[in-house]
Amino acid sequence: MVVSKRVFWVSWGVVVFLFAINASIFQNKIRKINIKIAPYINRNVVSSGHAEFIANEMFHKYAQEKVDILKEGVAPPSVAVLDYVLKCMEYNKFLKNATFEFVSISLPDYQIVHRQNWEKEKNLLRQKYDLCGDMPCPEVFYFHHGLRFASKRIRDYVRHKDIIDCGAFIGDSFLVLREYTDKVVYCYEFSRKNVEKFSKVMKTNSVASGYRLIPMALGEDVHRIRYHEPDAATSGMVLIEGRGNDLADMTTIVAEVEKYGAKVGFIKMDVEGYGLPVIKGAINTIKSQRPVLSLGVYHNHDELFRIKPLLQKHLKNYVYEFHLQAFDDGDFNEMILFCYPKEVEDAGQNSMFRRH
Repeated sequence: MVVSKRVFWVSWGVVVFLFAINASIFQNKIRKINIKIAPYINRNVVSSGHAEFIANEMFHKYAQEKVDILKEGVAPPSVAVLDYVLKCMEYNKFLKNATFEFVSISLPDYQIVHRQNWEKEKNLLRQKYDLCGDMPCPEVFYFHHGLRFASKRIRDYVRHKDIIDCGAFIGDSFLVLREYTDKVVYCYEFSRKNVEKFSKVMKTNSVASGYRLIPMALGEDVHRIRYHEPDAATSGMVLIEGRGNDLADMTTIVAEVEKYGAKVGFIKMDVEGYGLPVIKGAINTIKSQRPVLSLGVYHNHDELFRIKPLLQKHLKNYVYEFHLQAFDDGDFNEMILFCYPKEVEDAGQNSMFRRH
């Protein structure tokens, strides 16, 4: 059989072209996985974004060891949540994507039931609350930052105490949290745009009391910070100190509790990755007043892997639970660490984990 040079080079060109396409797709998949995994890699171990690191056994072992530490002292439902988190993170998803296999990681069964209930409720919530253009989200308006499905003993424990809302955004959390206390909700939000919209949301919903809006950032110590203010109110406002030309005051929960004489029963925190410094600046208040905690720990390595061990080091007789609060398969955005003193523990299982 005789093959002309033209046919040979055309055929070879097709092979090279297809290889280039596959290589491009492959690199795009690497890039997407890097973006998903990078926040959970300790920067002291490896700089974020290295596909070679993510794709090999080293990351799987690293993530497994970290998650195993989080499992210490938690009940089986929270262990199942952490197993799900590990599946979302572990490197073998990379290998399956590299061979173009379909990858599916399903939410726990109870969370699927919650998702169905959320679909039934969300339109009614849009009618009940006017967020001035923002949409109600399930972690706030369905799960109530963990309080909706907490035991009556936990809710009663919070009822006659103050609440601290760290990362108050536009006041959406306050609209829900005010129903759990007959005292004050202290709302901390440092973004000027968010503070402006907070006031607008309160006015639109005819709310004039029950809260104290404090336009400050929370952290490990008291100082002035420099940051970049976005053009519009956003729930994804990440505090990166030293970047930008906008200024704000930073304080600590300990300092604020002393200033206002607050008796704290509940702390909600969702601060876009700045959670560890906030908890360090709150630890003495948590030790002395023993509030219930709802802590967003899904943003980065320090939140996910360091906050629970820090609390366990300083606190005696606390219960730790991990709750999923979003509904996308294969994702653990909005996951919280829900903690409460053992003296208010209910013998029954948290209804968060039941099929309703």
